[in-house]
Amino acid sequence: MSTTVGKRIVQYSYGDPSAVLTVEEGIALPVPKPGEVLVLVTRSMIHPGDLQLVAARYTTPGIVIPEGRVPGLEAAGVIADAAAGALDGTGLAIGDRVMFFAPGAWQTRALVPAGALVLIPEDLSDDVATQLLINTITARHVLRTALSGLATRPDHVLQTGAASAVGRLITAFALDQGLTPIRLVRSAESAARLAEMLPGGHIIDTSQPNWQETVRDAAGGDVALVTDGVGGPLIAEIAGLLCQHSRIALYGLLSDAPADLSQFLIKSLSLVGVTIGTWGSDTSPADQDGDRQAAITAARRHPALFAGHRTFDLAALNEAVVAVTAPGKFGNILLTF
Repeated sequence: MSTTVGKRIVQYSYGDPSAVLTVEEGIALPVPKPGEVLVLVTRSMIHPGDLQLVAARYTTPGIVIPEGRVPGLEAAGVIADAAAGALDGTGLAIGDRVMFFAPGAWQTRALVPAGALVLIPEDLSDDVATQLLINTITARHVLRTALSGLATRPDHVLQTGAASAVGRLITAFALDQGLTPIRLVRSAESAARLAEMLPGGHIIDTSQPNWQETVRDAAGGDVALVTDGVGGPLIAEIAGLLCQHSRIALYGLLSDAPADLSQFLIKSLSLVGVTIGTWGSDTSPADQDGDRQAAITAARRHPALFAGHRTFDLAALNEAVVAVTAPGKFGNILLTF
């Protein structure tokens, strides 16, 4: 990595990531403002949500960004500089390896709020560290929200998208809390790989006939709690499996198709949206610290969940973008800087 100039991935308009993302070189060394730390980025993960933001899936497409926008929300690297007093009380120092969850991660030198930095333990590689924060925080935020305020704690939790990176972590945390996960996947191959990677609960292949009855058999009847990362028509199929006053915690929209919510009226079901975008305001400081520490614990207890990743350098950016949503993808996609 050059010590005189930097690189960044930037977009000047919203749209198809393969069309609007470019790599720029010769970026001037940024100077930390009060409270900021300069991190030399070594790895950054491409989350599906990153690409949805690039494409303006949740905002108005076609808007021009004259100054450019650097995508990415998660990275690992080394502290190179800090504003005066920014590191006071953090336990961090220049030269420490850190991971962070903050905007503008896809560049060789990122300015990061000091409070967003987490020290990387010596036993964890940068490849693993850059996968930890967002998915762990999301999984714990989803499960915490799903369980919050329930009159009766359920024995089971039904998971859609159980083979995804977040889905696998939801399973791990559900098992830790004494819940039995019923894990839905879309193929026998995915079911077999998931069972080997993270045993526990029930794994059900929705490509098989009568999979709904298999769910009911596993739950001993109707289901009371669901974590859903898919949305779309699957919501109606899931709603048919639920008892009255059940809850679905929706944290992803892999499907662009509309959802039939008629069962929600008939059964008095509730649908609650969960996003990492409100984690900072929805979560107490103690729980936020707990989520960050849980990421490190998860990496040590379940190393298989963070294996199988693929790394791409910036010259192969378009290949990396395609790999994020490739059929059958099981490992995470990382950029090297």
